Amino acid sequence: MDPFKVPVEEAVHKAVAVERLGLPFLILASTDYQDFDARMPGYVARVKAAVRIPVVTHFPARPGTGLPVADGADAMLCPALLGSRDDYFVWKSVLETAARAGHGTARTRPLPEMLLEAALTFGGDDVSFDAMATVPVERSPQALDFLIRVIRLLGFDVVYLYSRYEDVSPEVCRYFRQRLRPDQLIFIGGGIRTRQAIDAYIRAGADYVVFAGALEKPDWRAELERLCGRRRPAEGASSAAACRTDAAGGGTG
Repeated sequence: MDPFKVPVEEAVHKAVAVERLGLPFLILASTDYQDFDARMPGYVARVKAAVRIPVVTHFPARPGTGLPVADGADAMLCPALLGSRDDYFVWKSVLETAARAGHGTARTRPLPEMLLEAALTFGGDDVSFDAMATVPVERSPQALDFLIRVIRLLGFDVVYLYSRYEDVSPEVCRYFRQRLRPDQLIFIGGGIRTRQAIDAYIRAGADYVVFAGALEKPDWRAELERLCGRRRPAEGASSAAACRTDAAGGGTG
């Protein structure tokens, strides 16, 4: 959910619905944001008070401040935009964030768990280009193999294959899954509107399928049920098993 578009009361209702469906976590994310420190702590607190599933944040960095940190969140995805033409968004932003976190602040809560993410954009995306100078990933085996070698070498926790217009194919997902380490998670996100697409990505090896825009409508409850309304994890099932078979509600703005 985009906390800068979705009112907090609606976010609470959506979070409760996501948890009831047995989905593993909720992402609060946006490409753009204003007054982060004023808005996010209260927003996160309201959502956290309503559910027990982890709340994860996913926001781009800004030069001079790094990645924004939301007090109270369980984890934050720290994107390294490997397809950006600006070195700040490729790697400098992550180092800036780590340096600022290590210097200590007046923060009253522990930092969220920081998950290092290799973020790759597929297909045209003027919004991401204007904000972070990202360009589409070349899909040749040679280009993908180079990126995979870098991702394995640097030990990223998460690989996020993103397209604003659902332009990541299951075949690309499968290509990454077959070559990444088993412990490197694959997230797929962007423009996903059908259960068929979710199932295709899961079959291709995605660990999580992320969606948000599909729920930005008055009848979001019916849409959520249609997209992922099967299933609560069976009693006694491990959280890892649930994560491998469930879609994750949330996404980028």
